[in-house]
Amino acid sequence: MVIASGAFDSNNDDYYEDTESAGLYEIGEPIEQQAEEVDAQEDIEVAVNTATDEQYIEWVDQLAIVDAQYPNDMERLEKYQSLLDDNKNPFAPILLASTIVNVKNQSRDVDIFEEWLASFGFDVSSIDSLETLANNQNVNAMFLLGVYYYQVQLYDQSRSWLEQASNQEHAGAMNQLAWVYREGLGVDTDLDYAVTWHRHSAEANYPRAMTNLAYLYSIGEGVEKDLDTSAMWYKRAAELNSASAIYAIATYSLNGTGGMQKDEQQGVSLLMESAKLGHKRAMYAIGKRYENGEGLEVNLEEAIDWYSESAKLGEPDAIQAMNRLNY
Repeated sequence: MVIASGAFDSNNDDYYEDTESAGLYEIGEPIEQQAEEVDAQEDIEVAVNTATDEQYIEWVDQLAIVDAQYPNDMERLEKYQSLLDDNKNPFAPILLASTIVNVKNQSRDVDIFEEWLASFGFDVSSIDSLETLANNQNVNAMFLLGVYYYQVQLYDQSRSWLEQASNQEHAGAMNQLAWVYREGLGVDTDLDYAVTWHRHSAEANYPRAMTNLAYLYSIGEGVEKDLDTSAMWYKRAAELNSASAIYAIATYSLNGTGGMQKDEQQGVSLLMESAKLGHKRAMYAIGKRYENGEGLEVNLEEAIDWYSESAKLGEPDAIQAMNRLNY
């Protein structure tokens, strides 16, 4: 059985939650794409202006399928980019930009989010089309609006759409709504309510909610600390190929916690699996092991390669390692 990764490092009991990403999709900077920005925006405007109601529904449904079926950031980015390039999906930039700022820990910077939107040719008037769909009870449009307003920090509007979608059992919306209450965005922080929505989403088979719930059990936030229950949820997400969950199971295996036997060979193998799926913390951990010869033969070139890939995704320890090694 393939098991995936995602919580804390074996030599450092810091915990890391759902921040997986991969080296499959190259994330640069929004400014690098500005030369194509005008053409991209014109293509999207033409698509929007000539679209039928059926086409709008197809576009939001396409994005919902990707969100539900691909647990790892970089896989989703590949799919979203394909929907933008090949299908002229005008709403794809919302999830492209949202995923990228989450990967790079920039989700509290509206300007950067909007720069990413622009680099993908996003036409802000397409929000009106989403609003029309959502007002006609399209749950996938509600979710997209919830994500968009979340990232531009219009939290009341975000919460309103996410609650409507969540009440219709949209798994992604339930997970996103949980974050609104975990972080007290436009509302009082309510960890009990956040756990409720993470749990509903996890029980609807949404891997990112599983890893979020597992993380909360691992630190005892909103629930009683329970590493066995944490491991159970990580394993469920790992079976769906979540890199974040694989990383967590790797660290439990390395530490002999979460009801698992301590097994360095298995733990390192799972770290490598997670790193290859693009989990930035796993990439750093593999780099560190190559550098220090911990479970892997010393190989500075490999260490630098893994540190570099992790640093590109914003992992602070990897950035420090690259600086330390003068790269």
